[in-house]
Amino acid sequence: MSDTGSQRIQAGDVGLQVRVDGREGPWVVLAHALAANLTLWDDTARHLASRYRVLRIDMRGHGGSDAPVGAYTMTRLADDVIAVMDALDIGQAHFCGVSVGGMVGQTLGVRHAERLLSLTLVDTIDHTPMTAHPMWANRIGQAEAHGMKGLQEGTLERWMTQPYRDGHPEAVERIAQMIRATPVQGFVGVAQAILAFDLAEAIRRIRCPTLVVVGDKDEGAPVSMAQSIAEKIPGAKLEVLPDAAHLSFIEQPERFHAAFDVFLGHAACGGQCDIP
Repeated sequence: MSDTGSQRIQAGDVGLQVRVDGREGPWVVLAHALAANLTLWDDTARHLASRYRVLRIDMRGHGGSDAPVGAYTMTRLADDVIAVMDALDIGQAHFCGVSVGGMVGQTLGVRHAERLLSLTLVDTIDHTPMTAHPMWANRIGQAEAHGMKGLQEGTLERWMTQPYRDGHPEAVERIAQMIRATPVQGFVGVAQAILAFDLAEAIRRIRCPTLVVVGDKDEGAPVSMAQSIAEKIPGAKLEVLPDAAHLSFIEQPERFHAAFDVFLGHAACGGQCDIP
């Protein structure tokens, strides 16, 4: 993989670990899930790097980035992305995020529309319903009391189907290591941002080309939610990946990459893109 490697960028109150792969083409930003890090997108970055410049960021509280204590907000997480883009002199980019990364993407689409060439939302939601608040409070309490290891098993069960977990033990362990390595204060900070997240109506204002992707076995961000998001955003396309749960792009990489390639090839991409 052609790359310019990892670097650290100061974004306001935090230092963020970032990685750039590829040397030519439009920029694509890939945003990871809660309790993961930028390596979650390794395969996709490798797939794109010959045609795009791929930026990945360890979200505040995750990976090699700083993990300040206290509640984070989705606005702050989105502004972190803009701070990194500014530092790297990236005027516009395609943005793709999974789970909370998709929530960050929606926030960018509402707050920083002029910076987006397109938006891809993978296995995500447009608001956290009140009925889910006790669940999130329980997860936060478990993390604070017992650390991240106690959340590992349940998270892996939600993120990937049983057949995938049985057939890909090395991939599952790699993700399990990400979960265990996440600082508790980082998990709690982003979880509190998820608790307060609600763009259910605001996303109707998003106007950039949008692709919504969901695994048909995703229970946390189900197909019905993806359909609702796609219906609200004008012109959005919906792609349902079979036999996949919350990390659909990992369970079905070939199908995901095929759909993503077609979408990026047809998305409006400004003066820096030579794709017709």
